[in-house]
Amino acid sequence: MIKLGLELIVSFNVNLHKMDYLKGFIDIFFNKKIIFLVFLPVLVLVTVFLAIKIPMSVNAEERQIPLSYQEQPVNLETTVPSTAERIMRTLSQAYPERIGPAVYRDGDWAFQINQRWFFYAEGRLLPEDRKSFFEEYRALGFNSNYLAELPSWESTAEQRAERTRRYEESRNRPPQPAPRIETRQQLSRSLYFTEALWNISNRDQAWRQQVEINFLGHRLTIHSGISQKMRRINEIILNESRTNSSVRQWINSLGTVTGWNWRNVASSGNRSSHSYGISIDLLPANLRGQATYWFWESSRNPLWWNIPYTERYHPPDIVVRTFESFGFIWGGKWGNFDTMHFEYRPEAFILSNIPLADFNVELQ
Repeated sequence: MIKLGLELIVSFNVNLHKMDYLKGFIDIFFNKKIIFLVFLPVLVLVTVFLAIKIPMSVNAEERQIPLSYQEQPVNLETTVPSTAERIMRTLSQAYPERIGPAVYRDGDWAFQINQRWFFYAEGRLLPEDRKSFFEEYRALGFNSNYLAELPSWESTAEQRAERTRRYEESRNRPPQPAPRIETRQQLSRSLYFTEALWNISNRDQAWRQQVEINFLGHRLTIHSGISQKMRRINEIILNESRTNSSVRQWINSLGTVTGWNWRNVASSGNRSSHSYGISIDLLPANLRGQATYWFWESSRNPLWWNIPYTERYHPPDIVVRTFESFGFIWGGKWGNFDTMHFEYRPEAFILSNIPLADFNVELQ
């Protein structure tokens, strides 16, 4: 059979006038039984090699060890950024002095804080040793729709009307027996990222991170990491007050200026940003009947969202814009308004595509 196969190969691949010589060579080759000593082992080896060459190459590719310790390459020019990538890159950009570059590592986006790896982990932002337990936590919220301008009262009419309609429906609905619901343990929000970001995990640690500064004539306790920004804001507002009587009157009306305060948010039970010293409440000594915090108003006005701007306490626009230009969001732009509240969240401006320069505050 082998002899016949070789003769067929020869007949298709050589010129006819050389056929006799090659057949003669093959006859000699087999008659001398050289095939059993040389050719047959070679043929067997070639056959085995050809049979396993392609599967071996495929398996080798499949068995490649992923780049775990080093960042894995991602073609950013042809890939639309995922939510994980966008959030992690934004946080790294917003806090460059505290967060390292965002990289793709172990199948997820991650960065380092104080040489400790944190992973996106389905929005939980967990350290490396906790990332596989992400289902035990609620996802963190990231503000990606912060408003560059306070919307006109008229533009919010439809939204407020819908909220009122839902309230009236719930109020007029006949009482229904409470359905039997299997109680589940409520997931808590992970604090790992925020605690690492500000180097705070308990009240004593928080206190050690705070500094006291003079702000608009009041003593203010805030996180040392934002103290320089607050001092600069103080300078700009005081300078504005020299020529702007409304700003001067507003400063004189302030009753309390509160920064660090280890507590939970009254309406949710979550730890307040005041616990880290990154929020400031500027409350006048006399509100003169104006609303400043939705939760305070909700106890006496169930339709608190319909309180017009003219009946809400608002700091002067230049004050709001000065805070915003340094990365502080203002609670007066929230649906659940908190007009005395400013909070350091530079990532909100990046996620909302709002350059801080848009606030046109002179920073020189």
